[in-house]
Amino acid sequence: MQQLTVTERDLRRMLDVVDHQRWDGAGREFPRDVLRALRELIPADDITFQVSRPHDRVFIGLEELTGTPPGLDDDCDELFWQLYWRHRTCSRPQRTGDHESVWMLSDYLSLRQLGNSEAGLWDRMNGVRSEIAVPFPEHDGEDRRMLLFRTTGPGFSERERLILQLLRPHLVDIRRDLERRRAGIPDLTTRQWELLRLVAAGHSNTQIARRLFVAEGTVRKHLENIYERLGVNSRTAAVATAFPVADSA
Repeated sequence: MQQLTVTERDLRRMLDVVDHQRWDGAGREFPRDVLRALRELIPADDITFQVSRPHDRVFIGLEELTGTPPGLDDDCDELFWQLYWRHRTCSRPQRTGDHESVWMLSDYLSLRQLGNSEAGLWDRMNGVRSEIAVPFPEHDGEDRRMLLFRTTGPGFSERERLILQLLRPHLVDIRRDLERRRAGIPDLTTRQWELLRLVAAGHSNTQIARRLFVAEGTVRKHLENIYERLGVNSRTAAVATAFPVADSA
């Protein structure tokens, strides 16, 4: 079996992708500067972030990098959703319940099948030769996913899948941060969000200190700073303010 490795250079470039300073870039569904940095790390003809309600067969939002990604129009809408539910290449998260594992078009279709089968029809129509998908947590029936496309050249590699799998939790945090900003929630540090999630899960200060390998006094100080930033004075109020909508991991 081939051994997959991520180099120190890869790690530096991955950190550059999720650099907090990029999170403010324009983009309604996802910061476009992050998408650009990701494309520098993993070459692709386009990257999109898509939000849809598959069971209702509607698209809610789309953030595109090049402006000309595979997409829907009125004539193709019905065909897309028929193919979506008929073949697992698109509806994998709904079929498996797995909203964490990165998957590739080549997991299900060979190049020959892509060129001849009904399952590959949508990709042929849009000139897609290879595709890799990064699923995000489902919320209230909404499917959120990031898609990278290639129209020429080699397909995405297992090494690139590994890089995206490692980046996924950080990309999810970026999306959550964007949602919180829309809701008018003050910005918290990564450590503060980590601690607050443990509070929301019902952990005591002692338990949180053990999990984060810090002193209880440090936990109390973090909570004081969180209360100040959120303008509240209790754990319950902080959780209610920070998580106004369901926030699954």
